[in-house]
Amino acid sequence: MSNTKKAATLGMPHGTAASRLRKNILFHLLVKLSENVCFKCSKVIDEVDDLSIEHKLPWEGRSAELFWDLDNIAFSHLRCNRQHTNGSIVFRKNGPDGTSWCFRCRSFKFVDEFPLDSSRWSGRNSECKDCKSTRNSFRDRRKVSPDSSNEKAQVS
Repeated sequence: MSNTKKAATLGMPHGTAASRLRKNILFHLLVKLSENVCFKCSKVIDEVDDLSIEHKLPWEGRSAELFWDLDNIAFSHLRCNRQHTNGSIVFRKNGPDGTSWCFRCRSFKFVDEFPLDSSRWSGRNSECKDCKSTRNSFRDRRKVSPDSSNEKAQVS
């Protein structure tokens, strides 16, 4: 079956569906073994959408072995999981349900105001569509066409 047919059948790309299935299986096993307890707050993780895999010790810039070390893996709520950066901790902004934080506006906006970004923990870009559009149009205005740069060179 082609990826297009799989996506049409599943209602999402096959890779996304496979990742969600793996997460559902993992969560089911954690609940079955009573291991669905947050590493950070020690409260029960009740829903699969709240589940996050966390490295106890940050591995970036240190060691690939820490990334793969199963003794360095824990489970936490998404809201409790935090990003480690060079030894310092950057807290994620968690707002009301259905919202996401725009780092440019410095405010919470509805999630549908953010472009999709599967590489981020929230699945959304870090800046809203308005900010991204403004930034891109500003960048485009700064670009100089090849013809105008030659004219400037000839005038000098």
